[in-house]
Amino acid sequence: MRILVTGAAGLLGGALVAEARARGHEVVGLSRTDLDVTDAPLVRRVVSRHRPDAVVHCAAYTAVDRAESEPDLARAVNRDGARNVATAAAECGAELLYVSTDFVFDGQKRSPYVPNDETGPLSVYGQTKLEGEQAVTEALPGSLVVRTSWLYGGQSGFVPAILRRAAKGEGLRVVGDQRGRPTWAPDGAATMLDLLERGAHGVWHVAGGGECTWLELAREAVRLRGLDVEIEAISSHDFGSPARRPAYSVLDLAATEDLLGRRMGDWKDALARYMSGD
Repeated sequence: MRILVTGAAGLLGGALVAEARARGHEVVGLSRTDLDVTDAPLVRRVVSRHRPDAVVHCAAYTAVDRAESEPDLARAVNRDGARNVATAAAECGAELLYVSTDFVFDGQKRSPYVPNDETGPLSVYGQTKLEGEQAVTEALPGSLVVRTSWLYGGQSGFVPAILRRAAKGEGLRVVGDQRGRPTWAPDGAATMLDLLERGAHGVWHVAGGGECTWLELAREAVRLRGLDVEIEAISSHDFGSPARRPAYSVLDLAATEDLLGRRMGDWKDALARYMSGD
């Protein structure tokens, strides 16, 4: 299969490019400098030139807090950019996988969110990603929409930041009242490609198995590194970020697990593999 990946320089996009190539697919990975998804004519030209069998759309505005003060830019990328990519994919007969987020939910449930649960984003980021879901479905009916959550990996983001500060002996304060499913990017990428290769369409959920709070994730990372530091639990209110996060955004994985015939690996095992360099 010839697969075009947007946002290929990002955490998930890079993992998808690597996984797809490892499976023997022909992959075209495009970074933001290669393809501005807000430029509709450019998107159509680029996608048409490469003639992919499938497009995996990872490019997104992901600065959750900054989006509160830049809603127009977030919407231009997450909604309009997604529509541009879906339209271009439709014109060349390609399938489309659009990566979405647990932030489309309001966090009021206390049982895992299934794909057809009512949405209710609390933030500009979540709202624009939901609008992106709707845009790709309208432009290319039968698109594959995959929601994931709490992505980590590489050398930036939550887990590496916690470990760097812990290694310096700094005191840590981490939110303990948000619960979700951490997802190691390579595992998420592999499962998304499994869905694409199976011909799945509609909305699906992909994340690590089990669930935890950010506090529990931080404490497990520090434990695995063998560091002895105090981690103080704080509330989302005390943390005071501009964007509201869902207090509970555990994604139900049953449909995905049933289709693929396997369970998602536990988040603690994935974290250990990430930290061991596997």
